[in-house]
Amino acid sequence: MYETIHTIVFQAGEGGGNPCPVTLNADGLTAAQMQAMTHSFGAESSFLMKPERPDCDVKVRYFLPLHETDMCMHATVGSATVLVRRGMFQKSPILFETNLGPMRVEWSGRDGNIDVAVEQFPPQYGQTAPAEEVCQALRIAPSALTGAPVQAVSTSRFKLMVPLAGKAVLDSLEPDFQLLWALCDRYGATGFYPFALETGHGAQPVLYARQFPNRAGYNEDPATGVAASALAAYLAAHRLVPVRQGWNQFTVFQGEAMGRPSVIYSDVYVEESGITRTRIRGNARIVSTG
Repeated sequence: MYETIHTIVFQAGEGGGNPCPVTLNADGLTAAQMQAMTHSFGAESSFLMKPERPDCDVKVRYFLPLHETDMCMHATVGSATVLVRRGMFQKSPILFETNLGPMRVEWSGRDGNIDVAVEQFPPQYGQTAPAEEVCQALRIAPSALTGAPVQAVSTSRFKLMVPLAGKAVLDSLEPDFQLLWALCDRYGATGFYPFALETGHGAQPVLYARQFPNRAGYNEDPATGVAASALAAYLAAHRLVPVRQGWNQFTVFQGEAMGRPSVIYSDVYVEESGITRTRIRGNARIVSTG
């Protein structure tokens, strides 16, 4: 019999984080049933079942309220946390079978928390979008952009990276969603990811972002791991931040404009040949079952 456990992922403060219902023993559920359950939850959800691939430990399917999706980072972090908390896995890593192939998920216990790190894929760099079209969709002046390219980037799903001149601009956004979705379709993106780059302690870059998904069933997402992963790859590729060989780590704050503060840790591994690895790190907590 299946069981649903509700989690909050990437929480950075009171009322923050991204909710994710995780359904165990979902083998007997049809795609239509999983879609209907996700619609009723009103949040991106994961469904765990026995793997079909012999090299994986568990199979996962991800659903948005309006359709299935191939990858979801906060749902993966939530799923791994549930599996460990339930004692179903005692050793790291856990190998997830996804629609995009095997995914390595590492975890460790620390001060009562489960720290989860999810491997993504090497980045892909897609189309660039004209600044005037993006400004029209976001209802901002051209001066609100930094001049860096507005580009679709993916480490699993394409998001349109939109570099803004500051956090005040980011927090004030009130998009034209019909136009925004049309531009997502035109430029092959599953959402807009406008961001502002700030300098933190010790000149460590700190990023603030918002995510407006393409026809997901909700207009804004409080924490989006696939977008944060693509953002780190975008920043490193365009050398918008100092980059060194080895792991480069970025802190991405999202959801503040929604009153749901979230934090995502996004890493890229750089070699002489370029970016060869990407990953997302974060935590989840279980809030209820049933």
